[in-house]
Amino acid sequence: MKKEEKPITISIANCAGRSNTGQMSLEIAKKLDKALPYANINCLPAIFPKLKPMQKFAEADAIVVIDGCNEHCVLETIKLGGYKPAIHVSVDDTFGIEKTPGLDYNEKVMNESADKVIEMVRELYEKLKLKKEMDAVKK
Repeated sequence: MKKEEKPITISIANCAGRSNTGQMSLEIAKKLDKALPYANINCLPAIFPKLKPMQKFAEADAIVVIDGCNEHCVLETIKLGGYKPAIHVSVDDTFGIEKTPGLDYNEKVMNESADKVIEMVRELYEKLKLKKEMDAVKK
């Protein structure tokens, strides 16, 4: 009997800061989680070894980091946990959005940005799937 293969999983780590770009990061991550069944938001502090949910990052085939701004807090936290993301998006730099304080953001711009990130992650998934298939053939 053939062993059940583990599905490809992608962990999402995102900002949720009190700025337009921080809130856009959160909304983009939520849209990504809803749109792609293999991509899931995971608790950022869970990257640290003493926290049990760390397994979500450790077991993922790839990590996507969505920072709100060029401070790159999420990326730096992921690195502290010993991980390297396959994709790193910084809402301000990647999409040319000026960071402003507060919770309000342009929803149209956020949706356009989310669509671009979803496409990036779809492409990543296809690469991971192809690699997995090639690895299976080599065995």
